[in-house]
This record gives sequence, structure tokens and C-alpha cells, in this order.
Amino acid sequence: MRSIRPGNGLTSLLLALSCLVQPLPVVAGKSAGDLFDRLDNDGDGRLSQQEWRKKRIFRQVDLDGDGFITLEELRQRLGEGVAGQEGEMPDPVTMSAIRRASFDDPADLKARGLIETGLHPVWPADVSCRGIDEWYAMDYTHKRPKESYHGGIDIPAPFGTPILAAMAGEVVALYEGQRNPRGIEVVLRHTPEQSGLPLYLYSRYTHFERMPGLKVGQRVPMGEVLGTTGNSGVRGCELTGKSCRGKSRRPALHFDILYTRDSRYFDSGSILIPFEAHWMDPNALYRKGPPYDSRSLRGLPDAEKAVAIAYRMESGEPVPSSTRMIWPYPCVKKGSREAERKGAWSGFNNPD
Repeated sequence: MRSIRPGNGLTSLLLALSCLVQPLPVVAGKSAGDLFDRLDNDGDGRLSQQEWRKKRIFRQVDLDGDGFITLEELRQRLGEGVAGQEGEMPDPVTMSAIRRASFDDPADLKARGLIETGLHPVWPADVSCRGIDEWYAMDYTHKRPKESYHGGIDIPAPFGTPILAAMAGEVVALYEGQRNPRGIEVVLRHTPEQSGLPLYLYSRYTHFERMPGLKVGQRVPMGEVLGTTGNSGVRGCELTGKSCRGKSRRPALHFDILYTRDSRYFDSGSILIPFEAHWMDPNALYRKGPPYDSRSLRGLPDAEKAVAIAYRMESGEPVPSSTRMIWPYPCVKKGSREAERKGAWSGFNNPD
């Protein structure tokens, strides 16, 4: 392995990074690409902690917390290309709460709403809809190397089942997620005008079977098919170093909602973090009104925790017809041929 002897410009970059708090401009005419190429000894397109010279600030540059620095992360930390933010980044608590890296504080998760609420979905008695098998803020510590909670809901469905956009919105991120438990991911951004709520909402859909044929910047209507159900992503046994022999993640959609009153967001290249973001129990979305925060939702009377979910029939008809948000899988009428064909599938009307 060759030794690294950066020239004066690259040394200046490293020195600038060593006192990094916010993204800094490029130094001495050198770019993040120059620095990255000099440090990437093994040529694998990412920097390990061994390759990175300034070990003390490794975590500050590893924006998604996956244990490696990518060129995109280095560019953003040097102020060369933060998506739409002109070099700004969310505050440290937001970064910690939404990124959830191994070094982030679990207390930040709870402070930003990742606590159980007790909400659960209900549908009309004559309708079959896919239900939840792993609920919001479920304790995942036994599946992870540290204290951890489920940042959303899991809705099981067979491989290849179409996943629907819950609301009209814009595609703001697409991730391959090869080293991430979330796997292939689509992130949609929804303005207050689109959702009817006084918030900027982000709906996130993960574990796709394959990369969807979408493009960042594409606008999608409510009910648009985003892609198909899969089980992509690193499994819990891989994260904890346990044997994965004979184990396989079931096909399912992991669905979560973030909300904020700030219109800005930050894209690390592998995770999107809205400014001042909070977690929302996805069931709360269908209440279509306040409260939105998990602590208030947890304090609701039990009778108010059964949430009537708006949905779309397989025929394409939204119920109710005026809804701006639907469940991310279509529903079928009980007793119909579709219901008979699908009734044996796991997850139908399965409360959380």
C-alpha cells in the first residue's frame, strides 16, 4: 500500500477539516476529488478509518454513519455541493436523531418523537387491507449493536407487490442502500399544499425488490406505483455479527414519515435529513390533524388511538374520495375474487 504525502493544497484541506464545524470552501484551488483520490489507497471508492488521516474528525465527515467516507460526503463537508442548501447542514440533534449512526445518541431519537404511541390502523369491516406486523418505535435493540427503535412501520407483502405513493409529492432521493438495513429506498417530499397539513412531510419507502424507475425531481401523484416489494438491505444478524445461516428477511415495505416546519433538507448521498425533523408515527398521518408529536399522541385516550385509514381500492378509487393521503398498498372488498385470491397472504387486516 502506497504512502500518502499530500501536497500543500491537500494538507491545507486536511487542516481545514480538522477544525470543521460547518462546511468550508475549497482550499488552495484543490477539490474534494483531489483529496479523495489521494487517500483512497485501495481504490474501492470509499475511505475507511484507516485511510482517513484525521481520525479525530472521521465521524463528522461520515455523514450517514456507515463507517466509510464517500466522495459525496467529503464534497458536502467542504461546501462543494450540499443539495439545495448552499453549504448548510441540520443541527446536531437532528442529524443524530434521523441518521441513527452507531455513534449517535439514542436520546436524540426519543427527543424527536421515536417513542411508541399506541396508535393502530382500522378499516371498514367489508374491506381487506395489508396490516402492520412490526409497529412504530418497537424496541429493536436485540437486532442492532446498540439501543435502537423501529423508525416506522413494516407492512408485509409478497415479492413484486406494487407500492403506492401515500401522497402527491416530489421524488427527492433514491438510494441503493447496499450497506444499509433500509436497502433500496425512495424518499418523497410533500408540501403543505399537497398534504393539506401545515407541515413539510417526507414519506420514505424501503426494501424495494429492485431500484425503481424513478428520477430525482420527478413529481408523482397520490397512488402512483413507486416500485415493487422486496427484502433488500443489510439484515440485523449481519449488523450484530451473529450467524445469518438459514435466516432471511421477509418481503415487506418499511414505511416511515418525517415532519418539519422548515422547507430545507440535507442529502448526504445515502440519507436525506430534513432540517428540524421529527419522527411521526405513520398511523398519525391519517388522523389528518394535530397533535402530530408522539408524546401528545401517546397521551390520547385509548378510544382515539384506533385510526381510520384512508386507502385506495385496487380499481383505483380512493376512499374517501376527497382524501389527500392513502395507505401505501391497495385494498380489496371482502368476498370479491381479489380478496379470495389474496386472503391467504400474510398481513391482511393485521393490527399493530
